Amino acid sequence: MSDKLYDLSFNYWNSGVLRAAVKLDLFSLLDKKPLSPDEVSQLLKAKNTRFIQAFLDACVVLELLDKEGDKFKNSATSNEFLVPGKPKYLGDHIRHITNHWNTWGKLDELVLEGRTELPFENGFVDAPTYWTDYMMGQHNRAMIGQGKNLVENVDLSGKQKLLDLGGGTGSYSIALCQANPQLKAVLIDQKEPLEMARRLVDENKLSDRITLVEGDMNTVELDNDYDAVLISGVVLITDEAMCRRVFFRAYNALRLGGLIIVQDYMQIDHSSKRHFLDMMMDLYVLIAFAPNAADRKGDEIVSWLTEAGFTNAKQIPLPTHLALIIAEKSTT
Repeated sequence: MSDKLYDLSFNYWNSGVLRAAVKLDLFSLLDKKPLSPDEVSQLLKAKNTRFIQAFLDACVVLELLDKEGDKFKNSATSNEFLVPGKPKYLGDHIRHITNHWNTWGKLDELVLEGRTELPFENGFVDAPTYWTDYMMGQHNRAMIGQGKNLVENVDLSGKQKLLDLGGGTGSYSIALCQANPQLKAVLIDQKEPLEMARRLVDENKLSDRITLVEGDMNTVELDNDYDAVLISGVVLITDEAMCRRVFFRAYNALRLGGLIIVQDYMQIDHSSKRHFLDMMMDLYVLIAFAPNAADRKGDEIVSWLTEAGFTNAKQIPLPTHLALIIAEKSTT
């Protein structure tokens, strides 16, 4: 048991090394060929090669790098997930998670005070950097498997028009439109995420099928002819009253027989691994997002959907972190 406690106490070392390597863009440096500590020092304009040597050795024991003689290269995992520009890049998501470093370090204080503190409120990062890392981190997650899981578990055959409420960078609208050639989407969100969404939509040559609308998803006027509504990453970080309002708005925006798709961290899969993640996520969003945020039980969300008028709700656990709840607007 003491070994486990020691491991827990040292875990922040590991995430600190990973964060530093991503911020230093180390994996881009080592993408083409192995380099020595002197070569890495020169490229990074480091002042002391001894520090670089120790840092690279730490990356090796964490299996982020491999060592060949006196030179270092990316491990297979780093090569796949930590080199910017590669399809499964996770660096933005890692930066987002570790941007809460100062906040998490004040956990005892914040728990006692019942207070949420964002990284730009304690000076760890500025607000534009925080929100950019957050939004691009969500895109990273979609690209490494969540988009594929969404497509495989949601049948939109025959559906023509999708509403993506609070759709952020548009990653999931893109995935659903790519998988359903007949589908067009309307994505509603604020100015900053839409700037990123516009670039991604253009890169995927979907600007003729995905319409971006700047506005507050709680107040913007909605059409009432949608075949499906996607609400992804909203339930976790908003309070119950807002969740209920969004579900009612989604219901009114749908045609008869339309689908609502809720994608988020939700307590659906009760395996020990997933239970651990849900409990830690529940604490994390309270500290890092909003005092009314929560990793909620799937049954609770289904009850809100039912009160909004939806029927035939299905709770779908996924192999990645997020889960799905899909429900229908009755045809009668």
